[in-house]
Amino acid sequence: MSKKVLMLAAKANMIQQFNHRNIKILQSLGYEVHVATNMVDFGSMSTDENERFKIWMSDNNIIAHQVDFERRMGTLNGNIRSIRQLREIFKTNDFSFIHVHSPLGSILGRFVAKQFKVPAIYTAHGFHFFKGGPKSGWIVFYPLEWLFSFFTDTLITINDEDYALAKKHMHANKVVKINGIGVDVKNKWLVTDAERKNARHSIRQELNIPEDAFLLSSVGELSDRKNHRVVLEALRLMSDDELSNIYYVIAGTGNNGDLLRNLAQTFNFGNHFHLLGYRSDIDDINYASDVSIFPSLREGLGVAGLDATVDGTYLLGTKKRGVSDYIRDDVNGNLFAPDSPEELNQLIRKCLMDTPKTKHFDFLKCFDSGKVDKVMAEIYGGYE
Repeated sequence: MSKKVLMLAAKANMIQQFNHRNIKILQSLGYEVHVATNMVDFGSMSTDENERFKIWMSDNNIIAHQVDFERRMGTLNGNIRSIRQLREIFKTNDFSFIHVHSPLGSILGRFVAKQFKVPAIYTAHGFHFFKGGPKSGWIVFYPLEWLFSFFTDTLITINDEDYALAKKHMHANKVVKINGIGVDVKNKWLVTDAERKNARHSIRQELNIPEDAFLLSSVGELSDRKNHRVVLEALRLMSDDELSNIYYVIAGTGNNGDLLRNLAQTFNFGNHFHLLGYRSDIDDINYASDVSIFPSLREGLGVAGLDATVDGTYLLGTKKRGVSDYIRDDVNGNLFAPDSPEELNQLIRKCLMDTPKTKHFDFLKCFDSGKVDKVMAEIYGGYE
């Protein structure tokens, strides 16, 4: 009889964006991989991405289970329905262990796993409580995470702050830190200067941005949490003359597009501001940019920011746990308060005066996906 493992998250985007390689590692260890998630209300990805993800699961012999997880922490009735659906999955499958993600999915998944005496691995993609975070996170999420840590065999954290907190306050049998999902540092650093130059020219030509313009870029969902508006608020502090050679582009989808466009129009910046939607050529956008900005209010690690700095683009990122793990001030970027357009404005001005040069930094090697995969294989291997 084959070994079975369940990968679980409330929304399909969490599996699609962060767990392709984990699934392949599990399969290489001989596991039959099941995925339980909501593929109808699938989270922050496009419909096309969701369809491609379902095809990928089918092509890779992954057994998918639809669970009607609700948004955020769900409703009582909705969570009871999800628990019933999970119980049916557990009744018909003898799982060696489960690997859970996302606040709601991890809580309900660990609750049911405990009933069936199945060990649970939980990856915390950034606790919802952190230094300088809202009190609501500590009031609501800290007690939940503390309680359900008793139901956790291995707790995986992805930044230094969460790891220290988990070691001190949580009660999982084992606490481990990995550097997010990792990025392909080794191959990214094989890209030649000529290839970077060609990508820069191609992207700027596509977007009608002059070669000598100063291009700022961000990557991320158009949401309040990603906080792109602070970049526009920082640019609004500049004169029309200063803005004449500055452009700002955002790659991502979400509900705040109109809000951001309207904000750009308030200071006549609309023609220099582009929302690119979903893009599969993020590396090229990084190469085309003079500076990348990662203004998020809350992150576990922040893959988009990490991608940018590994690509060699100077990065302005927020003073939040995770992001600060890979930015060293005045080396590969600078940190700023996410609620301070004034501070960001000064950093942009500094970069305008002396455009940072592309560099690779050895301290980023620890974020290589190969190193992360090695740790994950060791964690999974401990359950054989």
